[in-house]
Order: sequence, then structure tokens, then C-alpha cells
Amino acid sequence: MEPTADRSARLSSPLPVRLSLAPYEGVPGGLDGAWWPYSRDLVEELPLLVEAMDGVGTITRVILGIQLWPRIPHQIAVGRGYVTAGWSVTGQEQNVISLCSYRDGFRTLLVIPPTAAADTADWLMNSPVPVDGSRTATELLAIAAARSSATSADDPL
Repeated sequence: MEPTADRSARLSSPLPVRLSLAPYEGVPGGLDGAWWPYSRDLVEELPLLVEAMDGVGTITRVILGIQLWPRIPHQIAVGRGYVTAGWSVTGQEQNVISLCSYRDGFRTLLVIPPTAAADTADWLMNSPVPVDGSRTATELLAIAAARSSATSADDPL
């Protein structure tokens, strides 16, 4: 099977990657940062994320929840190589993406929905991420949504 993505078909000037990494190395079960993609098109979004993660090792595989992405090809072109995509329907947090490097381990990021309000996404990207796994990605998104709703309710306009 041939990889799905063709980098030459992409826009010549992509938008900047919206990525926030913790200033420390995470521990198993925790989150290493947050990523706010522009769309649910993994073929367009993943290469930009992987290239932005270049400083943490060569990413060769990603694992993500299938509920958030309408189409997940098995391989996606990234630079001059390919990244293998794996997915789960259940048993894994759906609001995360794990980026795996054979040499450097893996990083797990909270995936902020592309439709999130800018203030909600900003809060999630700039809030300290618990490295001990005490909050799941779904819980963090719920806290951000509740915070946003409370702020909206207080606004008289």
C-alpha cells in the first residue's frame, strides 16, 4: 500500500504549528504538552507536528484515538520519510497523540479540538500539564470547557 500524503500538494506557506511542550521530560502516564491542530485532516496536520518535534528525536510512529480523526492512513509522508500511524477505538485516551521514536522514547500530547475557542486553547496550551497522570486529557478539556462557560456566563454582553 502506498502512503497517502503527498507533500507537494500542500500549501507553500503552512500555518505555524500550535504546540506547547512541557519544559521537562514527562513520565509514563503523564502529558508532555499540548497540540492544537487546525483541522481533523491528519494527512495535512501530522507532518507539521512531526517536523516541529524534530528536537525530541526522529518520530517514526504515532498512536492516536480514532474517534477524533475521520481518516487515519497507515503511513503518512513526512519530509523525506514516512510515519506509521496506529489507532485505537477503546482502551486509550482519545484526546491524545503519542509520538514514538525508537531511539528517544515517546511523547504524549493533549490534542485540543480544532474547533476550540482561542481563549480555551490558549489556557490549555499555557497551563502546567500534570506529569504524574493525575489528570487525563479528557478531564483537562472538561475543565477548560467549564472554565470557558463560567467566563461566558459572567460576561454581561
